[in-house]
Amino acid sequence: MTNTDRVYTAMRDFTDARRANRTEFLQKQKKLEQYKGSPYYSDELKAARKAREDADAAARDICKKAVNEALQDMQRVNSKRGVTAPTDEQVRILEVLRMMKKPSKSTLDAAANSMSGNALALAALSEIAHEAYANEPAALDRLTTNYNSRATKELGAESALQAIKELAKTCGEIMNGSGANRKAVMGKEFNARVHGLDYDPDSLPQEEPYKTERDFYNRELNVDYDLFKAAVNEST
Repeated sequence: MTNTDRVYTAMRDFTDARRANRTEFLQKQKKLEQYKGSPYYSDELKAARKAREDADAAARDICKKAVNEALQDMQRVNSKRGVTAPTDEQVRILEVLRMMKKPSKSTLDAAANSMSGNALALAALSEIAHEAYANEPAALDRLTTNYNSRATKELGAESALQAIKELAKTCGEIMNGSGANRKAVMGKEFNARVHGLDYDPDSLPQEEPYKTERDFYNRELNVDYDLFKAAVNEST
């Protein structure tokens, strides 16, 4: 099993288990509705909620262990990879850009077109953009995201490492979430902060199940799936 498959499988199994736990809880809650208002209702609902929480926690522990081990292996594989060196012309372009106080966005974009998808050259170009536009977050995000995504043959080691870190963060957010659609949750939490309106995550649309490994990474990682896979899996 590859590293990317290990993360996907762990996250799929966890989210499937959490979804099943939710369904079981809601079914019990519905059966108890006829006793609402009685001590029996309160006690049984509390027990059902505790059983759900315990089942979620057990599934989360298994998932967290598997994901962390896979992420560590991803970092190990990525750290051993070689890279394709930039051409002499690409190096000269980067040198000239470093001599400029603040190369324009159009100049940086034109330089990116000359990098021919070379991951190392594009990573260096991203650093130049960072230095030039550190005080303009919106512009910097557009530039660096655009340049790193142009690595057509390989994902640079630094870009891959950043992607692994982002994947770890995303997996953590999913594991610690309720299973409700994250955009819907954000809207409800905003209303809760501003208007003091409480909400039940079970009443919100739930996240769709992951269909395939590719589906998982396309949804949860802002990096080309095939390039990421090549960067973090052992060669066969």
